[in-house]
Amino acid sequence: MKKTLLATTLATITLFSVFSAYSADSVDLKVGGTLLPKACTPTLSSGGIIDYGTIKTNTLKSDAYTILDIKSLDFSIVCDNKAKVALKAINGRRNSLAGAPEGSGGGGTPPVNLFGKPLSTNGAVGLGMDGTKKIGGYIARFKHGSFTADGTAVDIIASSNYGKTWFKAIYGDVYYGHVVLQQSWAVKGTEFPPIEFKTLGGKLEVQAYINKTSGMDISKPIKLDGQTTLELIYL
Repeated sequence: MKKTLLATTLATITLFSVFSAYSADSVDLKVGGTLLPKACTPTLSSGGIIDYGTIKTNTLKSDAYTILDIKSLDFSIVCDNKAKVALKAINGRRNSLAGAPEGSGGGGTPPVNLFGKPLSTNGAVGLGMDGTKKIGGYIARFKHGSFTADGTAVDIIASSNYGKTWFKAIYGDVYYGHVVLQQSWAVKGTEFPPIEFKTLGGKLEVQAYINKTSGMDISKPIKLDGQTTLELIYL
C-alpha cells in the first residue's frame, strides 16, 4: 500500500425521520478518517539537494560529455512501529536524458561510464531541459554496505514485479530502463524476504554528467534541474 493512498472514508450514515405521510427530509452524516498502517517517514540530508555549485563552462567539453564528481546524502527511514517497506523512484524530468532514450521504467543507458560501471547499466535519468536542449543526466543509487536496520547491517534488494519476487540489487540504482523497480532491504547475505524495522539508515549516491556544449547555449547560465521522488510503499 502506498503511503500517499491511505485516506479512506470509513462509513456513510444517512439519518432520516418520518413524521407523517408527507415528504421526509434527510441529512447525510459522513464519518471519515485516515488509516495509517505503521507510519514511516523517509528523510534525505541537506533537504534532498545534490549541489554541484558553479561549474565554469571552460571546464566542459564541446564534443564530449563531461562527468561530474560523485556526491552523497544521508538517507533514513524512521517508523512508529516495525514495518516492512519498499521505495519506488519517480522521474520528475522525463525525456530529458542526454545522449540516450529512456525506458518505460524511467531510466536509460547513459552514454558515459558513471560510478565506473559498464555502459550496459540503464539507470540514468535526465537533468532537465535548457529550452529544447537536454542538459545532461545522472544515476542515483543506494550505496552497498552503507545500510543498517535497527543497528544491524543489511543488504539492498530489488523487485521488478511489484514485490512478487526479490533479488539482490547489483548496483543499487533506483531506476531501471524498462521496468519500475522497488527497492527494499533484507538480512545480509540473503535476497528474500524484505525485513521489518523501526529505523534504517545509509547513503544515497549521485553521479551526473553534462551534455556536449556544442549543442547548448553556454553564453548564459544553465541550471541543472534533475528531480527524483522516492515514494514509500508499505509491503
